[in-house]
Amino acid sequence: MPVADNRATIVEWAWSPQYAKRFGVAVQPDGLKDGPLWLVGITVLRLQAGERQTYHCRIAGLIDNRLPIIWPPGEQHMIHPGYQWSGGLPGNWVEAHDYGKPLTGKEYVPGQATWYKNPNSDRQAKLPEDGIGTPYLSYYKDYLPGLAYFELQGGCAYFNDPESFRNQIRFPATRESRAAFKSNALAFDLPDGLMRKIYPYTREADAWGGCLLHRIDGKRSPLPLWATRRFKGLCEPEGAPHPSR
Repeated sequence: MPVADNRATIVEWAWSPQYAKRFGVAVQPDGLKDGPLWLVGITVLRLQAGERQTYHCRIAGLIDNRLPIIWPPGEQHMIHPGYQWSGGLPGNWVEAHDYGKPLTGKEYVPGQATWYKNPNSDRQAKLPEDGIGTPYLSYYKDYLPGLAYFELQGGCAYFNDPESFRNQIRFPATRESRAAFKSNALAFDLPDGLMRKIYPYTREADAWGGCLLHRIDGKRSPLPLWATRRFKGLCEPEGAPHPSR
């Protein structure tokens, strides 16, 4: 297991001083600042869905449930555990970020984005370098008094190096397509301390996830040239000739 050694998951957490006081844990010097986001964590885990093996990255946390966010309908919302834990129900593979339906109809879907810390153009200052919709895997509006719990399907490839980028999660405040990326969305930077700990794993998860998919799918999941050079034939589909040493 190249990303996590013999561990099934890797998870790192960041919390605010108000969280530390309320729940009796030590204050994190490099954690969240006091504000509406009390706790946030990033998980990297390896999943099996039929013949597919890959890595997923998820974002979870506790957030003030009185914020003007477009929440999922109802008090609780959850994707079927068959998707959460094994990547899909038997014989029913769906893409990670749409569940078979277009995200444009899900106005409550949050977003994950990265921004240049030192932009050198108007484009870099006004638009995220990368961004993706991150659907809720689970949501509980009254998980604790005043706090909602959320777990999002993040994208391993959409986290970026905290030395050069701000990594964000964004929650929509209006009912429109891609509302999480509008200027009125509620945006929260993931602490650099958290990203320094988890980014090496998200980067490897993205690389090895692509490698594992290529072994199953072959041409349907092509590898970029850098990955072909890095893995040196380890990602070739089963039965393909391997290069001689």
